[in-house]
Amino acid sequence: MGKAVVIDFEFAEVVEPKVKLVCACTLELESGKRTRWWLHNRPNAQKLLLKYLKDFDLILGYSCVAEARSIMALGGNPTSWKWIDLFIEYRLITNHNDKLLYGKQLVDGKVRMTKKPKPKWERQEGEKSEGFKPTHSLAEATYKLTGEIRDTAHKTKMRDLIISNPEKFSDEEKEAIMEYCMEDVIFLPTIWDRIKEEFQELLPRPDMQEYFKEAMLRGRYSALTAMQENRGYPIDVEKTRNFSRQIPMILQDCQREINKLFPDIKPFRWERAKSSFAWDQKATRKWISDNHEVRKWMKTDTGKISLALEAFERFYDFKHDYPTDNFGAQMVRFLKLKQSLYGFSQGGKKKNFWDSVGSDGRARPYMNHYGAQSSRSQPAASGFMFLKPAWMRALVTPKPGRFLAGIDYASQEFFISGLESGDRNMIEAYLSGDPYLYFGKKAGAIPADGTKESHESLRNAFKSTVLGISYLMTKYGLAVKLTNDTGRPWSEDEAQDQIDLFDDTFEVFSDWRKEIQTDYSGGGAVKLPCGWWMWGDNDNLRSVANVPIQGFGASVMRKAVEIAEKRSVNIVFTLHDAIYMEGEIGQEYKIKWLAEAMTEAFQYYFDDPKIKELAGRVRLDPFAWSPDYEKDSEIDCDGFKSPASNLYIDSRAQRDYDNFSMYFDRVEGDSL
Repeated sequence: MGKAVVIDFEFAEVVEPKVKLVCACTLELESGKRTRWWLHNRPNAQKLLLKYLKDFDLILGYSCVAEARSIMALGGNPTSWKWIDLFIEYRLITNHNDKLLYGKQLVDGKVRMTKKPKPKWERQEGEKSEGFKPTHSLAEATYKLTGEIRDTAHKTKMRDLIISNPEKFSDEEKEAIMEYCMEDVIFLPTIWDRIKEEFQELLPRPDMQEYFKEAMLRGRYSALTAMQENRGYPIDVEKTRNFSRQIPMILQDCQREINKLFPDIKPFRWERAKSSFAWDQKATRKWISDNHEVRKWMKTDTGKISLALEAFERFYDFKHDYPTDNFGAQMVRFLKLKQSLYGFSQGGKKKNFWDSVGSDGRARPYMNHYGAQSSRSQPAASGFMFLKPAWMRALVTPKPGRFLAGIDYASQEFFISGLESGDRNMIEAYLSGDPYLYFGKKAGAIPADGTKESHESLRNAFKSTVLGISYLMTKYGLAVKLTNDTGRPWSEDEAQDQIDLFDDTFEVFSDWRKEIQTDYSGGGAVKLPCGWWMWGDNDNLRSVANVPIQGFGASVMRKAVEIAEKRSVNIVFTLHDAIYMEGEIGQEYKIKWLAEAMTEAFQYYFDDPKIKELAGRVRLDPFAWSPDYEKDSEIDCDGFKSPASNLYIDSRAQRDYDNFSMYFDRVEGDSL
């Protein structure tokens, strides 16, 4: 692994373009030498630390995004080192490994016996918070792996002191902070040894050299994620603040519109004394009981019909377009809007969007890489505009002279499914340009000369089927999805017919996926091409079958980011199967560089030359926006064409944007 050093930094101003360093503690892995560095307002000490670190090949830390951002604050490039991020490695060995996830755990500073939560599909509303949800904190990992109980109250006290960022720390405070920092460092070599031991217990004869190589790739992505978080993404601060101040009015307008659409139900009552609407829950529950089998509807812990968003989404899983003649869809729209708007409210104890915004008007959310079981990044929606309703993306705006661009892999998981399983029909369906139309034709429901326009409703039904089956929906869930997506009722028997058509058309893939489930049920585990593992305690076999596909996409995404960054493309964030970059006007050729990196990355994990060649035909959907661009235009990126506009407005959210964009303007008489 080379000469290695363990390091932990303490710093403040995490949402600023450069974190403010307070101190660092280091431990040389070979000699055991410990060094403390006081860095607060001491540029010479910061230069000396950077010079010291250049003597090492490998850095170990816990949650290395923080350490990599700290090295950037020193003036270094974090990709100049190899990294092992013990936070990510602890996540790896606990990924559906009940032995480490549950039982005795350190919770809020106390040792408690914990249990596994009920599967999501078995929970009622009142059971959502039951069971232990690990945080993978250093204190939690230290206890589980070594039995040592860390003083979490002292840890919180020190963290609050550091974050308070006084102009000067007292001598007593300096000493306390340095001791606290060193305490974190001295546990890390033991944690690293225990992680390796646990990994070796999980596999019969693991190749540890291969494991170290894969761990360093994961650590490298921590450094790349630090670069993304350091850059952040730009927002229109004035419009976003105007919007934030009008949240009560936005909710009221939505409630008023739903009342107007459904006067017989009228779910919201105006309360004059409070100058606001109150939800008539009795009327809403009556509508649910009149229109659904109550036994199938989620209940509260007291047995009432649940009015939670999750309860509505089980029957009305709409994402962008909410039919105006569908009360359930409109309630999903209202509840999602309410959920997302409260994330913009300033003040209070809960984290909100503004907690991620720096003084330079850029949002720097915690990207939570490797946060999902499939290794996808899983940022919190509180600080990430692109996980909020699509119309809000218009608030993500580069400055004049700059542009943002995003490139999506088109139907990525469908293509991965075909290539990984070797299903020729699936591959041909993707290469046809419209896999849903191909499916309909292959199933005999759409004639050979049918088009997307001539058979729109049938094609949409086959699209819904493909997307539903990608998450292994049963006939019950697919019937709901087909009904919502097509606008006509589908019975469960009809939904089963669609599933049977899919299994017959894409038989090789269907058998391959069943084999994954069978192997996993027999005590197996799932390994992704990048080296990420999901161990054998996942009770949801539907998600088990999807992890190899979604995880393959996540592996590809990380490789694409790595290739693009090497080519001087500044990545600002990733989102599922899309990568977003920022550049200066005149540098649009870098959009082409990103596209080339994404194509190369998609081919990277396929060894068979023929499959690799097919993978090179993956389709990419680019979009760029800048105040310097014309609305609904196209730009030439050195021969690679990209749609472009002055704002990012998702076409599926145009109606909502038209309704809500007026709130981006300042209300007359409102003080700034």
